[in-house]
Amino acid sequence: MRKKIIYQYVTKKYVFCYMLAMLLLFLLSEPSVAIEGARFGLILWANRLLPSLLPFLILTQILVISGYLDAITDKLGLPYPYFVLLAGTLFGFPMGAKLSADLCAQGRLSAKEASLLCIIANHMSPAFVGGYILSETLGVQKMIPVTYLVLYLPSICCGLFMLRPTRKQASRTEKHTGIAVKKSTPGLRLNFAILDAAIMNSFETMLKLGGYVMLFSILARMCGHFLSAFPALCTLAAGLLEITGAVSAIDGFFVDAYPKYVAILTATAFGGCSGIAQTASLLRPQGKSIGLSIARYTCGKFILAGITALLAALLYPVAA
Repeated sequence: MRKKIIYQYVTKKYVFCYMLAMLLLFLLSEPSVAIEGARFGLILWANRLLPSLLPFLILTQILVISGYLDAITDKLGLPYPYFVLLAGTLFGFPMGAKLSADLCAQGRLSAKEASLLCIIANHMSPAFVGGYILSETLGVQKMIPVTYLVLYLPSICCGLFMLRPTRKQASRTEKHTGIAVKKSTPGLRLNFAILDAAIMNSFETMLKLGGYVMLFSILARMCGHFLSAFPALCTLAAGLLEITGAVSAIDGFFVDAYPKYVAILTATAFGGCSGIAQTASLLRPQGKSIGLSIARYTCGKFILAGITALLAALLYPVAA
């Protein structure tokens, strides 16, 4: 009986209640630290995420809604999974998850393909990695090519191998409401209604991301405030919560360049709990569940982080 009572109060819903209560107490007891964290998150969202991500979101939404994406993939012979892998890698997080969820909801991707793409096509952008991490923080511009290989090559190889279209898949695509054949030519349309829908959808996505970035920035500041006497725990918490704060925390914790480089790339490959929460918010386009598992996404990101740590540890001594 006692065990049942204990289990009842450690279930997931109660854990979330405890976390929210702790956050509320922190906001009331340390308002200056909370405001600082909120301000940092909003500045990060406005200065980095919004200008770098919003144009690509609007463009891809226009392509999907107007039917031009079907025409492009048909003319180039590019399967939808490869397009998502390419766009997610080049444009940066969370484009991979957003495109995977949208195309899965429209039947252009299977749930299995979308689940895999959410993991392997959902990275921090090359611009963020090369600019903020390698140039501004670490000052090792010469490591940019090697770093891109470490972060993106495992996912690209996994995608090219596991997403190879089979004859059965090609036949299914052609039969699915004529998307690959019929919709590519007569279904093209572009008007102000489509532009409005693409812009509003993109801004809704960006507002969601801004809310999560601000919330996890407050949580990171809370952990830093209470764990300031334990630098290692403080750095670990920052690495698990939010990637931008993690980069700063790891940079200040390690002195030697080698462990600093490996730790930052590992945290970048994982993406933080903020990235997991943002991805989860995008897996229900128009509020409809498409059956993608956030637990599988989290496990996949841990695996990618482990592979990245191994490659970074092996290649840094060679390339530095």
